[in-house]
Amino acid sequence: MLLKYRSEYEKIVMDMLSLIPDMNNEILKSELNWYKNSDDRVIYLWKNENNNWAGMLSIESKNSLLVVRRIILTPDSWNMNNCCIMLNQLSDLYMNKRIIGTMDTTEICEIWEKRNGTKQ
Repeated sequence: MLLKYRSEYEKIVMDMLSLIPDMNNEILKSELNWYKNSDDRVIYLWKNENNNWAGMLSIESKNSLLVVRRIILTPDSWNMNNCCIMLNQLSDLYMNKRIIGTMDTTEICEIWEKRNGTKQ
C-alpha cells in the first residue's frame, strides 16, 4: 500500500533514502526538503503485504507525465515484482498520467510497462 508522505514519516523516509549508496545526512535532508518545497513533487512510502515499511517512491508531476525519481526497496524486499506492485499502485493513483523514469529509474519503468502492456 502506498502512503503519501507526512511529517511523522520523516524518519522512515530518511532511513529509506539512506539505503542509497553515498547518501550522507546533509544530502538526505536536502533531498527531503526539495520534495517538501513543491506541490508537484511527492514521496510515497510503501507497506508490503505484511504491513511492514518496505519501500519508497518519489515522483514529480509534469503536465501529463509522472516522473519516477526514486524507487527504493529494503534489501529483503528488493525484487522486480515489488517494484511493479509499487508502480501499479502509483498508476492507480494517477490514472490520467503516463509514468516515466529518470536515468536511474527508466529501466524499472520499462520493465513495468512491458509486464503490464502499458507502453505508450
